[in-house]
Amino acid sequence: MRVKARKVGNSIAVTIPKEMAETLAITPESEVELEVREDSVIVTPVASPWDRLVAEVRATAERQGLTERDVDEAIAEIRGRKRPQGSPQH
Repeated sequence: MRVKARKVGNSIAVTIPKEMAETLAITPESEVELEVREDSVIVTPVASPWDRLVAEVRATAERQGLTERDVDEAIAEIRGRKRPQGSPQH
C-alpha cells in the first residue's frame, strides 16, 4: 500500500492505514520502534502480548458495534454462571 509522507514540524510523518493498524493492534496511544534495514523503515509495535490482545479485542468489539457496557454486561453474565470454587455440583 502506498501512502504519502508529510512534513510535521521538523520531522516527516507517514500515516498507518486503519486496516494495518488494526492488524498490528496499534492505537493512537501506542508506542512503536522504528528501525532502518537496508532501504526500508521497519515499524514494530512496542507492547506486551497482553496489551496487544486487549487492543485487538477492543478493535473487534468496536467493529461489531459493541460498547464497553455491552462487554461489561457479558462478563457479568458469564461470571454469574460460574459456581464458586469448592461449591457442590448438582
